[in-house]
Amino acid sequence: MDTPEDSRGLARDFAIGFPLLCDEDGQVSRTYAGVTSDKNTLPGITIIDRGGVIRFRQVASAKDDRMPVAELLATIDRTLGTSGPAVAASDMAIDRVQLRASVGGGAVHADGATSGTVAGSIAGLVPLGRYVLAGPWLGFEARQAPLDLDAALVLRAPIWASAGAIELGAIGGWTPWGDGGGNIGGRLGVWFAMSPHWAVQLQVGVTEHGLGRAAGSTEIGATFGVTRLISRPW
Repeated sequence: MDTPEDSRGLARDFAIGFPLLCDEDGQVSRTYAGVTSDKNTLPGITIIDRGGVIRFRQVASAKDDRMPVAELLATIDRTLGTSGPAVAASDMAIDRVQLRASVGGGAVHADGATSGTVAGSIAGLVPLGRYVLAGPWLGFEARQAPLDLDAALVLRAPIWASAGAIELGAIGGWTPWGDGGGNIGGRLGVWFAMSPHWAVQLQVGVTEHGLGRAAGSTEIGATFGVTRLISRPW
């Protein structure tokens, strides 16, 4: 029931190459899916054959409940007796390579004292399947660790139709200056795709610097960042 202007904007933002039909008066929505009390179309899928007979209908209470593309194409083939090529590799936002930049702050404990600090990171993460990201991670913490040369492994649980994820990550590597030596840390956060090309993330974490030394530092903080999403070439 979007207006033509809204549909044009949606097609432009998500590079949609197929027609979008507008149902401003809600007649089609009421016939095939239903309309909510606040005048929105219920999300659903209806498959109609060439003779006008409804062969399949799924009406959901939320967009997240709709079947994914692979299942939809299999349902079309099953109900209409057709066959088609295999589903192409997904190019959803969650399946894209991520270039992340984050900044924030917190506290660092070193030499028996705790002080406020500024911290951040730059990372390049590649999806290894739907639930894992991995890649290089460059971190900084203004007081004790101006540069961390790390690798990151992130486990994620997709949410909101794969437009977001809850993330649990581990980082580890080497700090060449300040509290030099090995470092290791953990991160917990959420990630949301704002478009096919951009996302934001919020994380809290802890990092230990100077592993193996008599004195080191502990960094605790939170960061907010932006992510550039890039389609995978494979």
